[in-house]
Amino acid sequence: MSNTEYVPSEDRSSGPSHDTYTPTASSSQGDASVARALEIAAMTADQLVADAKAEAEALVNEARASADETARASRDEADRAAAERDRARSEQAAALDRERTTVMAGLVDEKAALEAEVASLRQAATEQREQMRRLLTEQLASIDKMDVEP
Repeated sequence: MSNTEYVPSEDRSSGPSHDTYTPTASSSQGDASVARALEIAAMTADQLVADAKAEAEALVNEARASADETARASRDEADRAAAERDRARSEQAAALDRERTTVMAGLVDEKAALEAEVASLRQAATEQREQMRRLLTEQLASIDKMDVEP
C-alpha cells in the first residue's frame, strides 16, 4: 500500500458535500487513478442527484397539471349538470304552467256551465211558483164561487 490516507474535504461552499480522496504523501499512478475514479463517482452522483431532482420536479409538475385538468373537468361536468338541472327545472315549470292554464280554463268553463244551470233552475223554480200561484188563485176563485152560489 502507498502512503496515502483518506482525508475529508474541508471546502463545503462549492456545491454538494462529498468527501474526496486527498493524497497526503507522494502520489503514485494508482493513487491518481483512484482519485480520478472518486472524482468521477462524485460527479456521477451529483449528476444523478440533479437528474433525480429534475425528474421529481417534472413528475410534480405533471401531477399538478393532471390535478388541474381533473379539477377543470370536474368543474365543467358540474356546470353541465347544473345547466341540465336548470333546463329540466325550467321545462318542468313550463309544463306545470301549461297544465295549470289548461285546468283553470276547464274550471272556468265548468263554472260557467254550472252558473248557467243554476240560472236555468232558478228560472224554472220561478216559473213553477208562478204557475202554482195561478193554479192556487184559480182554485181559490173556484172555491169562492162555490160558496156564493146556493
